[in-house]
Amino acid sequence: MMPIQRVPMRSQRRHLTGPVNSSQTLEKSKSARHTLEIFSDGFQEDDRLWSRLIGSVKGKLSLQGTKILKARRIKEVFVQNFSVKPEEKIVKVTQCKLQTTAGPIAGLLFISTDRAAFVSHKPIKISSPSGEIIKFYYKISIPLRKIKKAMESKSLKKPSHKYIQVVTEDNFDFWFMGFLNHKSILKCLQEAIYETQGHYTL
Repeated sequence: MMPIQRVPMRSQRRHLTGPVNSSQTLEKSKSARHTLEIFSDGFQEDDRLWSRLIGSVKGKLSLQGTKILKARRIKEVFVQNFSVKPEEKIVKVTQCKLQTTAGPIAGLLFISTDRAAFVSHKPIKISSPSGEIIKFYYKISIPLRKIKKAMESKSLKKPSHKYIQVVTEDNFDFWFMGFLNHKSILKCLQEAIYETQGHYTL
C-alpha cells in the first residue's frame, strides 16, 4: 500500500476580482437607508395607530366603569332614603323638580316596580317653634297601587311648561317638572302603574 500523504488545507478567501465602483456602493447605501426609513415610518405609524386604539379602548372602559359606578350610587341613594323591598327594582331615574307651596325643589325622581319616589338634592332648612334650624331631605314615596291618575299638565301662565301630575286615591296632587323629555318619563310611569294595577291611569 502507498502511504497516505496529508496535505495542509489552505484557507479559502473570497477576493474581489475587479475595482470597486464607488457610485454603485453609494446607490446601494442610499437604497438601504431608504428601505430603513420606510420600515421606521411603518413602525411609527403602527405605534401611533396602536396608541389611538389603546386610548379608545381605555376611554370606552372608563365610560363603562363610570356608568356602573353611577348606577351603583343611584341604587345606594334609593336604598338609603326609602324602605325598599327585596324584590323591588328601579325602572327609571331622572332629575326633575317637585312643585311645592314654597316653590320648586330640585331632586331625583325614582320610578320602581313598587313606587314613584322623590328625594331632594340638598337638605331643606326650616325653623322650629323654638327658633332652631332643622335640616332634612325632602322626600315623598307614592305606592303605584295608590295612584289614581298620572297625566300631563301645563302651566296656565306658561303653556309651554309641561308638568307630570300625579293624583293619589286620597286626592293628593303632586306636580313634577323640569324634565328633558317629560313624555318618555310619563310613559314609563304609566307603564309601571299598569304593571301593578292592570290598567292605565290616564
